[in-house]
Amino acid sequence: MGDVAMVLGQILLPGTGTLLAGFLVALALQQVKRIKDQRLRELLTTLVKAAEQIYGPQQGAAKLDYVTQQAAARGAGKVARAAVEAAVFEVSKGR
Repeated sequence: MGDVAMVLGQILLPGTGTLLAGFLVALALQQVKRIKDQRLRELLTTLVKAAEQIYGPQQGAAKLDYVTQQAAARGAGKVARAAVEAAVFEVSKGR
């Protein structure tokens, strides 16, 4: 019986460690994504505020172009219009 327990211990312990490592990696990746999403929201909010200052009212297309170009220039890549609209909503809510 002792041999069976030793064999099971040699099989189960490494497997448990692998599962735990996989879980921790997934958790870390999820946290990194959450941080990136938060930074993108903050960047877009700042760019929307700047566009409002630069272009004023009734210049929606110019402001959208400004925000998307500036976001791309800062490494955000192509930004979804919905993300920009969400930032506009947050900025307008704060008025």
